[in-house]
Amino acid sequence: MMAEEKFIGICASPLFMFSYSDPDSPSSQANIRELLNLTEDRPELNINKNQRCSYYSSLGCLMTISEDYKVNLLNPLDHHRAQIKLPDINMVKTSVEGINSGLMRWYDDMITKFVLSSNPFSSLECLVLVSYATATVTGWGFCRLGEDTWTYVAWTPILDLIYHNGQFYAMDCSGKILVCDVEDPKQPKTTILLSKKIPMVPMYGQTTSQSLYMVESAGALLVVLQSRPRIGSIETTRFKVFEVPFGRDQAWEWSDLEVKNLENRSLFLGCESSSFSVDGSDYCSAGCKANCIYFNTKWWEWLSIPNSNFAPAVFIFNMEDEKVEQLSVPNILQAPLPTSWIQPQPPSS
Repeated sequence: MMAEEKFIGICASPLFMFSYSDPDSPSSQANIRELLNLTEDRPELNINKNQRCSYYSSLGCLMTISEDYKVNLLNPLDHHRAQIKLPDINMVKTSVEGINSGLMRWYDDMITKFVLSSNPFSSLECLVLVSYATATVTGWGFCRLGEDTWTYVAWTPILDLIYHNGQFYAMDCSGKILVCDVEDPKQPKTTILLSKKIPMVPMYGQTTSQSLYMVESAGALLVVLQSRPRIGSIETTRFKVFEVPFGRDQAWEWSDLEVKNLENRSLFLGCESSSFSVDGSDYCSAGCKANCIYFNTKWWEWLSIPNSNFAPAVFIFNMEDEKVEQLSVPNILQAPLPTSWIQPQPPSS
């Protein structure tokens, strides 16, 4: 059943969602999610804490996928717990050729990115886009509110997705920027927008772990390159930011488009969830630092971080001095479970 009411709870500042270590309930720790804002306040998270789910965030909403592949959208701060039901994700098994049920048992691993075109609680025109990866197929898929199936488009592994200026964009594992065209739902297609790859170079003479993100900031589409040695402290992480050159006809190189100062903006990078930016001056009272990049450790990075104890961590990279500091997250569960940022949203009019 589709919820028609607008947001009741408003995410007024960036929120970090993580698995909470509850000493009174050790057996259910993996199910307990908590929210933390940048001043270490804890807004109440309104979800069913008795159900095991995977959580993904975009535009202040959560998408949940349960163990039985049921998919819902919800507002994490809505005390009425209004939800929007989406098609079961196990339709991947019958909608994509070559997938069988045995490949889809890892409900928390098959969706690699989630993005919304608009607030689904205030716009019936909202589109939901995900990227997926299984043992045999990869690509992206989408659905509209009220539809009973997902539409899937096979492609090489997708690193990131974003909705920008009325269009869905993707970045594949080779670094190419793609357009995900869903104008004709019966014939969705993927076209290459930019084939020139982001320059990636080793750091400190070592093999380097590198990730790419897309994020909108002040109307521009940015590509963020994160680099750090595979073995070593997270404090050695470095970032480069580039602006995507829409409509640029003359010859160009990514090095010509590097953004060295975000000014008042702050970037929040999502692993499986959507990345976003905020005006740091709007949230300085909430502890947000301008000209900085907020990022989380990924589960495979915990294996190479000394003394990590498999605990997720949040870090802040300062674009000016290139220093990294760790953000305190009290009572975070020491287990390799996903974390995500939730984007602040203005009140609905």
